[in-house]
Amino acid sequence: MISWHNAPEYSYKGYIYKPDVDEYDDGVRKAWHNVVSRESPNVVVFTTNHSPYSWMKESEFKEFIDRMEKVTAT
Repeated sequence: MISWHNAPEYSYKGYIYKPDVDEYDDGVRKAWHNVVSRESPNVVVFTTNHSPYSWMKESEFKEFIDRMEKVTAT
């Protein structure tokens, strides 16, 4: 089950996977898969569309960052 206590934290290319948990009245917990930069760790740079019922794996996080770098390249 998703919990603050078992949330992973990955770092890659200056970005940090920093998930957040919402708990509803019926006890269901859902994750927001936030990505912050190492320079501004309190500002969400990206939010992924990964399943709200499981954490991202480290490999999925790295693939997401690689895709976002391509999309946001100027």
